[in-house]
Amino acid sequence: MRKRKQAEKIIYERYDFSAGEWIRYLAAGCGLGGFAVWLCYHAWPALPAGAPIAFWYVKAKKKQLAEDRKKRLNYHFKDVLSALRTALAAGYSVENGISEAFRDIKKLYGPRDETVRELERMSAQLRLQIPAGELFKELGDRSQVEDIRNFAEVLVIAKHTGGRLDKVLEDTERTIREKIETLQEIDAAQAAKRYEQQIMSLVPVGMILYLRFSFAGFIEQLYGNPAGAAVMSVCLGVYLFAFWLAKRMIRAEE
Repeated sequence: MRKRKQAEKIIYERYDFSAGEWIRYLAAGCGLGGFAVWLCYHAWPALPAGAPIAFWYVKAKKKQLAEDRKKRLNYHFKDVLSALRTALAAGYSVENGISEAFRDIKKLYGPRDETVRELERMSAQLRLQIPAGELFKELGDRSQVEDIRNFAEVLVIAKHTGGRLDKVLEDTERTIREKIETLQEIDAAQAAKRYEQQIMSLVPVGMILYLRFSFAGFIEQLYGNPAGAAVMSVCLGVYLFAFWLAKRMIRAEE
């Protein structure tokens, strides 16, 4: 029989685009940069000025997707602990409980979810006699998720001291679940602020479009001459700085 390929190790500090994602996000970035050039300069020779915007968009999208993946791992971890606690209560060992948790979480989130892939990888490594505590510690260090690292420490201590794993896991699962649910509530509250920031960032664009189509003669003098290009460049720079600052402020509150 052919050996099943071990799940690939995920590097959470970076996000690697697939070929389809490269095409999609690069096209979106180029479109955004081209639109900004058209809006501010209305001249084909200025099109290369949109390249930094396209580059920034692709870079920001990579960072956002990496953060979203890490956040999903953290949020789904509470379901892993719940499934593991149920398995231990049914008489399974921690090692067999991880395999049971893998099957339960796979039904819940599907095979492409990073939590499912991590549990699949753990199940394969457990067959190589690697301790469960070491596997959770490695995942916690690789993902930089504090709750996973804390659980790994608790698991190692409980196994070394001979404590009741089911009781320890129940207390740990309750504590981590409460913490993650609080984080989810905070994230839901922050979603309204993020939406508001996105709407506010569209206001200047809407104003320029309104002037372009309703009062073309009033704004047309800003195009096709060095002075107008300089004014629009300053406006674009201020807008991009304000957009970046608003994102930073919202991120600082999370």
